[in-house]
Amino acid sequence: MDADVEPDVDLESDAESDLESDADRWEARHRAAYGCGAWERACRQGGLMTAWYREQDPLFGAQASRRSAASDPGARVKWPWGSGPHTLGLLLWRAARDAGIVVDEVLLADVLRHCDPASAPAAAGPMPDGARDGGIGVGAADAVAGARQVLLAHLTPDRPRAGSAGERPAATVGYRVREILATPDWEAGDWPAVIAQARQAMRRADDLRERGAWRPGAGERSLYGRLALDREPADGTGTPEGRIPDWLARATHLAGLADVLSTAAAALPDGEGGAPAPSAQVLAATARACAGLRPGSEEVRFLWAAEPRRPRDPADWESARVPDALRDRTEETRDLVRSLSAFLWALACA
Repeated sequence: MDADVEPDVDLESDAESDLESDADRWEARHRAAYGCGAWERACRQGGLMTAWYREQDPLFGAQASRRSAASDPGARVKWPWGSGPHTLGLLLWRAARDAGIVVDEVLLADVLRHCDPASAPAAAGPMPDGARDGGIGVGAADAVAGARQVLLAHLTPDRPRAGSAGERPAATVGYRVREILATPDWEAGDWPAVIAQARQAMRRADDLRERGAWRPGAGERSLYGRLALDREPADGTGTPEGRIPDWLARATHLAGLADVLSTAAAALPDGEGGAPAPSAQVLAATARACAGLRPGSEEVRFLWAAEPRRPRDPADWESARVPDALRDRTEETRDLVRSLSAFLWALACA
């Protein structure tokens, strides 16, 4: 009899080992892409989505609370819940875990299905260790109403543009977060102010030079030739197998200029009173604008590299992952770099 039992024990142990291996590989994918685990990534994305919604609706949660107090609470089934980024983060984590994909690739509509008060109580589902340590509690089913409002608000903006197949792809968590971070109408997406500061620094430097209040040195006059900002990389360079989408090529190039410009600015001698020279201020301000493209370009590059086979149409693939707001930010940053190139040409001719 014992001989009959032993194989069953081994099979059960092997199944548990396979599940642990799958979970480890899933966590490893997040760490390779984002430098953090799935739970941390889910909290970060959930926090940004919640912050955007709160900025649009300062009374977030108040109306739901009044409704709950005035109505019959109904069955008191239990849901694990928390506050702040934990609220939406738990939903993102579960949706990604169930699908076996990274958090950013989860469809918003799928997350909404994990936030249905009519479904089975979520207290029976899995929880990340970090959520338990972070104070996720257990509450009534109507506690999901707040997160559901947030998700519905994020489902309403324009979705990715239609590809050649005709229909728009469904929006993912990563697409939506990249969209709100590149949208100027909320505090964390105010990238036009960064670009405006760089242009203002150029105008001030030009004015000082024209009035004779600042004389560019040899190192500053050589910046145009050394940086060669007018030499943009060709879109989608490389062989067909190594070709990357056009936007990704441009955004990666611009994000890489952030370090180049910062290094060049740091190498310039200080101006009067030990303050950075006007040219250094221009380079540093433009570097900040370029650095703003780094998170989005790195995320899209990881998604491109993670594809098991190269998509037949890179443009269609890209349209489902790069929102129009991020494309606009990229083009504005590209125009800023062109202006910087003209500014450096003027110094070279001074």
